[in-house]
Amino acid sequence: MHFENSDFSKTLNYKKVVLNFCVYYLLDDFFIMEVNEGEHFNWDKLNTLLDSLRDYYGNHKTLAYIANRVNSYSIDPVLWSYFDKDDSLLIAASIVSYRDSSFMNANIEKQMASISLKRAHSLGEAINWVQQLKEFN
Repeated sequence: MHFENSDFSKTLNYKKVVLNFCVYYLLDDFFIMEVNEGEHFNWDKLNTLLDSLRDYYGNHKTLAYIANRVNSYSIDPVLWSYFDKDDSLLIAASIVSYRDSSFMNANIEKQMASISLKRAHSLGEAINWVQQLKEFN
């Protein structure tokens, strides 16, 4: 389910940002990204996203990330190695998978991630997990 079609969009305050390869939603302690159908998420797109996030949050904010995989796209799993726990704005991530193939890919990505990464079957599960992170409480 797309974030804007969910009940969460009616109860959470957010700012919507549209890039040429995705839509993402900025919340207080996390952001939700929905990559466009058929895209390949690579280093260039990651850098564009990170620049945009730093423009909004600044350089010293720590965030969680929810990948809401409502569309089919590919990602370079090595990108997860970029996020070192000691030198990154991302402290945790959740991948919401709606298809078995996406969940299997998330298993591979979890192995590559140096931050805590949860695989979820629904947007609600991911949001609830992020909101319970000790770093934000």
